[in-house]
Amino acid sequence: MNTYLIEEMTWPEIKAALEAGVDTIIIYAASIEQHGPQLAELTDTQLGYQGGIDLAKRLGNALVAPVIRPGLSKHHLSLPGSLTLRPEVFRGVVEDYVACYVTHGFKKIILTSSHGGNFQAIADIAKTEAAKYPDVCIVSGLSLAELTPALEELERIEGLEPGVCGGHACDWETSVMLHFTPQHVRMDQAERGFVGTPTPEVLERFFTDGVVAVSEIGVMGDPSHADGERGGRYFKYLQDIQERVVRAHIADWEQAHQ
Repeated sequence: MNTYLIEEMTWPEIKAALEAGVDTIIIYAASIEQHGPQLAELTDTQLGYQGGIDLAKRLGNALVAPVIRPGLSKHHLSLPGSLTLRPEVFRGVVEDYVACYVTHGFKKIILTSSHGGNFQAIADIAKTEAAKYPDVCIVSGLSLAELTPALEELERIEGLEPGVCGGHACDWETSVMLHFTPQHVRMDQAERGFVGTPTPEVLERFFTDGVVAVSEIGVMGDPSHADGERGGRYFKYLQDIQERVVRAHIADWEQAHQ
């Protein structure tokens, strides 16, 4: 195959892949939402495709589903262009994806996210879908609780000010976008946003009152010195964690179903 993206394949090619032993489908849930003045609104979608392709290469015998978007982005609606789904609609879309791929014969389904607002919903849906299809290995990927300390560690490794990788339109996301799709980055518009400790109070304002209650430009972190080479290092570091998490969840499922 010359692609990992199932949407770029014909049905006979997908059938042949399944018959040749491809048994895993990777489903990323992303968003279409504001990412500060410097990043296009498709940022999380692009990151989802890149993450999916990389994970498929690492796992082997895997394909990547069309990235789901929009996602759960109510907290970004105060800035133009952002889209959000109702939680029940989002859940329904993910459940329908799973049902289709179970029908087609995939034995492992990985549900993960490239947008912070989807993380908890994806984890919850993975659990209910696993119960619905006990003969199919349905697992979630990297969690928000695992991502946050990883970003803090990346700041330390790269010698950056704490908080510049704040998790949204920050040095991390902007650098990774510069690495993969620089045409979607306006570095001359990059500005420092909220840089500080994401205390429970800050996060409550962020999700309840919207991002502009914390950062009027919609940036959590500081993208003003983003760098594409650093973005490549960010991406590899986080994908290493993603792979470990997914492999561990699959191993746990296989052990429980021996």
